[in-house]
Amino acid sequence: MIRTEKTRLNGTLHLDMPPCGGIYAASAERRHRREDAVSSVVALMLLLAVIATFISLYATSYVPGLKEQSEINQINSVKETFMESSNDIRHIASEKIPASYGHLIPLGAGDILMSPEKSSGTLTVTDLGAFAEIRTTPTGAPIATCRMVSIAFEPSYTFWEDQGYTWQYGYINVTKKGKTVPLTEFTMDDVCASGKFSTFADSFVTFNKKGEFNASSGKEELSSLTVDLVTIVPGNPSFVSGNSPTTLQILADVREADPIHTHHLNFTFINSTDTVMTEFSKHLAKETESNLNKFHTDYDNVLMPKTTRGINGRDIITLDIDGSSPPVAVTIRTVNISVSAS
Repeated sequence: MIRTEKTRLNGTLHLDMPPCGGIYAASAERRHRREDAVSSVVALMLLLAVIATFISLYATSYVPGLKEQSEINQINSVKETFMESSNDIRHIASEKIPASYGHLIPLGAGDILMSPEKSSGTLTVTDLGAFAEIRTTPTGAPIATCRMVSIAFEPSYTFWEDQGYTWQYGYINVTKKGKTVPLTEFTMDDVCASGKFSTFADSFVTFNKKGEFNASSGKEELSSLTVDLVTIVPGNPSFVSGNSPTTLQILADVREADPIHTHHLNFTFINSTDTVMTEFSKHLAKETESNLNKFHTDYDNVLMPKTTRGINGRDIITLDIDGSSPPVAVTIRTVNISVSAS
């Protein structure tokens, strides 16, 4: 569109001007571009708000539950490992064989998506001391001992419950907040009265005997005796902590000492303030006394065993050979079970 303007010089000035419609169209286009930009920013902010809401919901509602479930699975794995390890130790003690077992124990759990923090725990093997001793003289140091260990898993940082497990004397306890209960029995009295408990105790001392016929007396006499003895000791290392998997190692070897020719055998069973240890020792003492009484019945040169109970917290069973007959060759064969945490 051309606009004509008169001047004082009576001339005509022609100015080129855009049409009004073009001005409105340009303005509308700029407005649309601004609106599109604002819409993109708003959409992005809404998307971020949705993501933030999801993350917040996941962190507050799902993460604790997922961490607890992860730790529950870990504790179940620990329980299964303790049960398998207990069966392995029982098998070694019963069969009197060398063996090697390794069981993986997860000390921690709870590392899940967007929350890598894990719980942690400790695995400890502790020496509980000797509960039976063997001597070939009335006094002096023992030539062999039966020892016991405690194996304990304890959580040190947890998302769930402060639950652990201990093994000793062939049974497993569940520990939680300072309280201890048997895993498979109702009470400790049930544990001590169970057949598994007494059978495991009886396996710690067994005998293989050999007799010879004495032509002079016309009777059978004991000539050699092998005492198969089991002892369980801590290996090295005996303690580990952290949140990574560790291995509970069970290593057994058989050590046979040179024969000792003697007329005397002394079996000492130790009682203590630990009720379970005392009951375990009593089961073994009763089984040993029964076996030694059979020796007296079967062999002419074996005197009636003497049992003394409760002397300084010890039950002592003495087996003597008739002094008029030759001494008996006694061989101590020790099954040494080493338990370590590595």
